[in-house]
Amino acid sequence: MLKEKLKAVKARLKVWNKEQFGDTQKKIQCIEREQKKLQAEGDERKLSNDELLTWKKLQEELWIAAQSHESLLRQKARSRWIKERNCSSSLFNRVVNENRNFNTLRDMLVDSAWIDEIGRVKEEICSIFKNIFEEVDWVRPKLDEVRFRAIGHHNNVRLTERISEKEVKEVDAILPPKGIG
Repeated sequence: MLKEKLKAVKARLKVWNKEQFGDTQKKIQCIEREQKKLQAEGDERKLSNDELLTWKKLQEELWIAAQSHESLLRQKARSRWIKERNCSSSLFNRVVNENRNFNTLRDMLVDSAWIDEIGRVKEEICSIFKNIFEEVDWVRPKLDEVRFRAIGHHNNVRLTERISEKEVKEVDAILPPKGIG
């Protein structure tokens, strides 16, 4: 039974993937073709404001499509890595260690002076983030005289009770299949 449910989920995920992402490489090529057309027109004459807005929109779409394609390639590489059982190999450990070394912050510039002591670097980083995210004390507005409508006890109970499997199946039977409507 679980196997059949997993097959159904897999089929739905494939449909969803095609609808949401499609062929990322084709999307990139299509956007680049449209940009080249606009660029060719721009070489012959001055582009209108609408055409410039279209160019900017295409550039944004290209950026999103390129990021999506890159993410897909990374996920496929990870999947292949796991399937081939390379996770425990020395190559995997070397890559992890290189990433850790690359991402390690060994020193930083503070008030025109380099700090390379690990403890001081940690303190400075904590200080920077405290300054960014610490909430400044300010007078909050009070709602003393404002009366809000409240829901009754019965509605409160209905909103907080557990949802039964029967209710889920009833709603699922009413809703159209994914990708339709």
